[in-house]
Order: sequence, then C-alpha cells, then structure tokens
Amino acid sequence: MSAPADVVVGKIRRHIILPFVLLLIVSSLDRANLSFAALQMNAELGLSPSQYGLAVSAFFAGYLAFQFPSMYLLHRYGARRWIAGSVLMWGVFALGMMLVEGPTALYVLRCLLGLAEAGFAPGVVYLCSRWMPKRYRAAAIGMTMLAVPISVVFGGPFSGWLMSIQNPLGLSGWRWMFMAEGVLTIGFALFAWKIFVDSPAEARWLDEADKEWLRQQIARDDADTSAAGIGSGRGILRSGRVWAASGVWFALIAGAYAILYWLPQVARQFAASTPFEIGLISAVPWLGIGIGMAVNARHSDASGERFWHVLLPLLLCSVCLALATVPANGAVALVLLFVAGLGLGGAQSVFWTIPTGFLDKDAARHGITMINFCGNLGGLFGPYAIGVVRQSTGSFSVPIYAMALMLLAGALLLLWTRARAPRDGAPLSASTP
Repeated sequence: MSAPADVVVGKIRRHIILPFVLLLIVSSLDRANLSFAALQMNAELGLSPSQYGLAVSAFFAGYLAFQFPSMYLLHRYGARRWIAGSVLMWGVFALGMMLVEGPTALYVLRCLLGLAEAGFAPGVVYLCSRWMPKRYRAAAIGMTMLAVPISVVFGGPFSGWLMSIQNPLGLSGWRWMFMAEGVLTIGFALFAWKIFVDSPAEARWLDEADKEWLRQQIARDDADTSAAGIGSGRGILRSGRVWAASGVWFALIAGAYAILYWLPQVARQFAASTPFEIGLISAVPWLGIGIGMAVNARHSDASGERFWHVLLPLLLCSVCLALATVPANGAVALVLLFVAGLGLGGAQSVFWTIPTGFLDKDAARHGITMINFCGNLGGLFGPYAIGVVRQSTGSFSVPIYAMALMLLAGALLLLWTRARAPRDGAPLSASTP
C-alpha cells in the first residue's frame, strides 16, 4: 500500500475490522459452546445424539428465518444501533442457556439465539464492502472470518476450563460456562454502542482527506460492479452465478459446522478424558483454519487473483477430510484434519471477494444475504444429519465422507461459476485487481 491508502486502510482495520473480529469471536463462542457443554449436558439432561443434533440445527432455524428482516433493520436503523442491539439480544439468550432443564427449552433458546445473530455475518460482509476498497477486501473479510477459529482455538480450552473449575455458585460446569460467557457478551454490547458509527462520513478518526479518498475508491468499485449487470431483485434470482455461489458457501458452511459441533466428541477417540484436554485437541484443526484464512487472504490480495485461491484450498480440504477417516493412529488423523482446516479456512477467507466482485451496491445486500441464507442451510441440516447417521451406524466415517463429497461438489460449482461469468456480463478474469 502507498499513502494515503496505507493510512486509511490501516485506520479502517483498527476501528472497524478488528472490533468486528471481537464481536464475531463472541458470536461464534456463544453458538459453538454447546459442543463443549454437550460433554456434560447430554448425560445430565438425557439427550440422545439425534436430540443434540436437533439442538444444534435449531439455532439455524432462527438464524435463517430472520436473515432478511435483520438486514432490513440494518438499513432502517443504521449500523450502530443494529450492531449493539443484535449483540445485546444474543447475549441475553446465551445467558438463558444456563437455565435449560430439558430438550424443548434447549431447542427454543437455540432458535432464539439464532434469531438474534441472524444477519450479523452477512451484515459484516456488506459493511466491509462499504468501508473497504475492493483490492484490500480479501484480507479484511478474511480477518473477520478469523473470529471462528480464534474462538475455537482459545474459546474451546476456555470453555473446557470454565466447565472444570469449582464455581462459586455450585452450578454444573456447563451451566456456569453458559452464564460466564453470556455475561461477557452483554458487556460487548455496550462496547459496540460506544465505538461504531453508521458510515465513513461520521467517523471522527478519519480526516477530510481520508474520507474523500475512501469515497472515491468505493465509488470506483461501485461503478465497476455495476457493469456486471446483475441488478437487484429478480436479477439476483435469475443469476446462475449467485445460485452457484450459494451452493459453494453451503458446502463450506456444512464442512465448518461438521468440524465445529462434532469434533469435541470425536476427540474422545484420541484418548482425551477431561473437557480441557478435549478442548485443546479440538482446537488443532481450527488452528489450521485460522492460518489458512490469514495466509491465503493476504496472498490473494497481493496477487489480485481470487478464483484459484478458493478452488485449490477447497479441493485440499475435501481430500484431507476423507483421508482423515483412514488412519488408525489418532495423531495422523489429527494432522490430516489440520491440513483440511488449512484448506477450509483458505477457501472461506477469499470466497466473498467473488460475489462482492460481481454484485453492485444495490444488489449487494440482497445478494450477500441470499448467498449466506442458502449457505447456512448447511448449518441447519449438516449437524442434524451427522447425528442421525452416527446414531444409526455408530460411526463418524460415513457422514465425514459425505462432507468430503459435498466440498468436492462445491469445487465443481465454483468451476461452473467461472465459466458462467461472461454470460452474466462479468469480465472473463477471475481476479479482482
């Protein structure tokens, strides 16, 4: 970067992107801590694998149902109120998880938690496209996506530690964990209200020259994407590339949540006994995801290439995920899961540069929400399907093979998306200079 780009982009990273990362870490922790609570909660409440899988999927019922209304609220009330309100609401529901006494209450609270978080992830992607010029966008969006692996790498052991200690209220370990992490989230809602603004024009940390440079860059990007001719409304529904991108994101989300929600229980096969040990082992693939995100996104921005930076990591993840079921040695399987994580994180971090590269300003919020909506159907059906298959077969191998095939199908859809680009009016190049 050169001045003023290095100055302005650096300010945006500090004041917008990094706070987004913090909030997304909290979001991921509050939705994923169920996987660690299950180590104690399932036995205490008498939950079967299919009931646990349904509880995981219940989150996505609310999450998907409220995606479009949430994005409407973002545009109706502005980023500041929308962000702070969303964080406060999901903090309250996360705290309520400590009171669960049976499966029905668990399903309801998970659904409400999903409703509260609905739209936040696509909203962050959309706001990144409004704040960050296109040529720096992969690293910016990739940085926000680092929240998930960070929350597992550090949040997994943290959740396991909370469940293992003697708490002052004498609660079950999983209830104490939900309470502590819910209170933490409510505190972050106050943090969000204090630091966020609705648009670059209101940012006191940007001087007038910074704002003018940023306005020109975003306007130039908007003019470039308008040439793609996608439009909004029916144009989005008729676009083959939007539907194909939805399928690719479905595969990536399904793979991520399969690892997220079931790995702690798979970790028991690696001779881990305590929640803390299981949390450490579960963090290894997510360390790979985080490294893949950071390295691949920066390399993609530096080279300007997008397509191969998604396709090759996607194929790597598919192959290594399938191979991880073969070794009898747990350490070898863990290494393969780590490499699969590198591929999954690398593909996720660059993926959004492709749809935001062909969706113009008016189409972006609808197109991003639609892609995220369809993609997160993978979170709705994937974990539940794994629970049902595991209960019927007693093995994790069959659902893992299915996940690997789904990621391979995502790679084929990505190839089709590139071939389709000229018909939709986009340039032949898969790069975003």
